[in-house]
Amino acid sequence: MLNDAPVNVWDRELEELFLRIGSRFTRIEPRRRMRDYVRGLLAPVGRKNGWQLAEWAGHATPDGLQYL
Repeated sequence: MLNDAPVNVWDRELEELFLRIGSRFTRIEPRRRMRDYVRGLLAPVGRKNGWQLAEWAGHATPDGLQYL
């Protein structure tokens, strides 16, 4: 049986981190892109480039993540 407790702890800690550093971004869009970018870097994505991270996060193009 898989224990999800460590995953839940990581998820909660990441959300707290995003809340702490989110104030550095004046608008909600860059905050969301930053969150998507970091989660993409930590995700099991084969290659960590703009297109793969954008696709994993559900973005149509990597423009927003690359601009970030």
